[in-house]
Amino acid sequence: MTDSKEEVVETATEVPMSIVKRNMLWSGGVGLLPIPMVEFIAITAVQVKLIKELSDHYDVPFRKDLAKKAVISLLGGLGSVTIGHALAASSLRAIPFVGPVLAAVSLPAMSAGAAYAVGKVFIAHYEAGGTLLSFNPEETRDYFKSMYDEGVKKAGNLKNKVAGKKAAAAA
Repeated sequence: MTDSKEEVVETATEVPMSIVKRNMLWSGGVGLLPIPMVEFIAITAVQVKLIKELSDHYDVPFRKDLAKKAVISLLGGLGSVTIGHALAASSLRAIPFVGPVLAAVSLPAMSAGAAYAVGKVFIAHYEAGGTLLSFNPEETRDYFKSMYDEGVKKAGNLKNKVAGKKAAAAA
């Protein structure tokens, strides 16, 4: 027999993580957009949507302007090297034949990793009783960076699972 407190905790964390996973897929898909720089606008929009869904789940008042500022600040805090990699991946599309393939491999994982990190940061913030008004990106910068790295790895695993399911369905 399982402890009912454990069941409640698992259920309480399953819903927000399902929101994060769903938005990771959206964000990864947006990373496939064929127009350089447009995908960054769309990726930001997906992150704002993610915060909206988590805000609704935690019954926290949502303001789009604050969510957008939080996303831009968090992503900007990844550092120039990570942002440079994302910009380079986006601009690879300009190279005939090889460029779109290289961009399609790297940018979706980066954008899905960003969704994972944004989600994990806001889950922790909301579970600690925070709101969008009290959110301070500086306080979460290190955690966000570590969750981004973890998210990029999880995005790769998620991509492999989806590819495996498609292959199994086709067989």
